[in-house]
Amino acid sequence: MSEIRIRSAKEADLPQVCAINTHYILNTALTFAQTPPPQESYHAKLAALSARGLPYFVAVAENPTHDSTQSDELVVGYAYLSPFREHLAAYAPTAELSLFLHPDYYSQGIGSRLLEVVLAFLRTGQIRHMTDEPIPPHLNGSPSSTQGVTVENIIAVMAVDPEGKDKGEALRRWYIKRGFQESGRLSKVGFKHGHWLVSTLNF
Repeated sequence: MSEIRIRSAKEADLPQVCAINTHYILNTALTFAQTPPPQESYHAKLAALSARGLPYFVAVAENPTHDSTQSDELVVGYAYLSPFREHLAAYAPTAELSLFLHPDYYSQGIGSRLLEVVLAFLRTGQIRHMTDEPIPPHLNGSPSSTQGVTVENIIAVMAVDPEGKDKGEALRRWYIKRGFQESGRLSKVGFKHGHWLVSTLNF
């Protein structure tokens, strides 16, 4: 396997991110999305997260096709933080994690590396998040509403897929092993591929 590098996402990565996400939408219950969104929506999301101060990372390897019409880098995974109830400033210290791997690159430690990069930014207070509601002065130590609020908590919402590894429990254990705590399971909040159960984990 070629060396894997993790860096901030850029526009040129998004067609490959779209392809990875489409695989999970069409073939799994790991995302409750049912219909692949248009590629333009991925560009809008990258721009929106950047404007809010939230990170978006990709794991890349040298593209093995060596096709001059393709990117020199193969996106083998991605992770980003989204606003959690962004319309309210009180939720600004919390963000929601999305992390997906290229289906050909499971069990190679790439997901762990992506998550560790996100958590490293969290631990050092480098993620400052803007919200739709004006941020009151000194909320969460912020001296100014124009600087955003430091993100201190990450939520990972995952589907416990009965058709997945260990009936979906393997992914839950993966998060817990890396410092997350399960805070509850939501029943009958989303239905896909005959499944209802969703687990919420906090870091």
